Amino acid sequence: MIATQIATVVALSSLVLAVPPIQIHGASGSDWKSKIKNVVVLVEENRSFDTFAGGLSYNPTINGLLHHNYCNSMNASDPSQHDDVCAGPRANDVAADDPNHSISGVNMQLFSTWHPDEALVDAGSERQNMRGFVTEQSVTYNTFNKTRAAEVVNYYTPDQIRVFGAMAENFVLFDRWFASVPGPTNPNRAYLTSGTSHGHGKNDNAFNVYGLPQRSIFQQLSEANITWMNYQNSTTGPGLGFNPDAAFYEWTYNSGAYKTNIAPLDQFYADAKAGTLPKFTYINPECCEYQSFHPPSPITLGENFIKGIYEAVRNSPQWNETLFILTFDEHGGFGDHVPPPVNVPAGDDLTYTEVAHDGKNITFDFKRLGVRVPTLLISPWVGKGVVEHKGSNNGGEYSHTSILAFLQELWGLDTLTPRVSYSSTFEHLITDSYRDDTPAELPNPYPYN
Repeated sequence: MIATQIATVVALSSLVLAVPPIQIHGASGSDWKSKIKNVVVLVEENRSFDTFAGGLSYNPTINGLLHHNYCNSMNASDPSQHDDVCAGPRANDVAADDPNHSISGVNMQLFSTWHPDEALVDAGSERQNMRGFVTEQSVTYNTFNKTRAAEVVNYYTPDQIRVFGAMAENFVLFDRWFASVPGPTNPNRAYLTSGTSHGHGKNDNAFNVYGLPQRSIFQQLSEANITWMNYQNSTTGPGLGFNPDAAFYEWTYNSGAYKTNIAPLDQFYADAKAGTLPKFTYINPECCEYQSFHPPSPITLGENFIKGIYEAVRNSPQWNETLFILTFDEHGGFGDHVPPPVNVPAGDDLTYTEVAHDGKNITFDFKRLGVRVPTLLISPWVGKGVVEHKGSNNGGEYSHTSILAFLQELWGLDTLTPRVSYSSTFEHLITDSYRDDTPAELPNPYPYN
């Protein structure tokens, strides 16, 4: 670690005195259910709220980095290096490094140690200072180069994320939506689709071989005779990369749904155009070169991908009864200044153990949420430019299992796990007013080249 302290001076954007949009009251009673017949969910990869959306300036209430001086240390164990690397509006189209996002690595990012005392964390007495992202980056890549390490906390300007920014300005942006697990992709995707990862804390082989035994949203929907499809541009077998999320589960294979309900992404575009999307559409991008935002996938290509998905949904004959949710499975090791909630219900009683950088074991009980991720609620039935903060119903927070809790309310499904019961839902954001001003096309991505 570098022992000397060199302050990185960052010129943060000045306060934007935009007038917050009018908040439109939600549909009364159960009226909102009559407006939403189809739900589309796209789960992208590996970006935190701050580094991806923290530079958005259209609404001054967004809890990002424009009005927050966010700094880390190259050596979190040295108090003299409290803030020697600060976030700035200079994130790259392609991140030079893929930050560590294992559970032990995220411990360092959140607590400045690989070994927080989980009992003290649950009691609220071991604080997440959110200052270990740069330290973990330095350790993971054995670099003392502050410019290189700072990429883990730098953020994008509105011009660099024109597509996502346009979607946020036209619909609902959540600025307090947390990943389900402070760890990697597949445990988060399992929580998102079943309310638990069944004790899995890394992207192990069980996800590649239909190895998870728990009941999923896909099984639930089939049991309720509600149509669904997992459209994917991923892979469909062990050793080939990431499976589509429906292929995590034993039931999907044993029931034969892997043959009937998992389809190539091209079929999504055709079905959207024809107006034949199922009640529940779940989309997996490829990972991790050109669609997913996961390094080394360029931001520009990820933006182009979500533009295409949005425009397919928006211009579908089913648009007037559709709710489209765009989120990111986890923060991917990128920095964020908001501590995730602790002492929340886990999906089950299983724990996970791995070895940290220092060779010592850490054990995680899934009673903490992951880092904030950018999330949008898109429909002609939601307000324009709304920024949604902390969840207000069910007593919990917004996280990935909020989607399951919402679907449970929409279609009368039973509750999968205690984590789903805890999660705040968002039906109050569905309004009584149909909007005819939603854009049919979005801007083209920022021309880096």
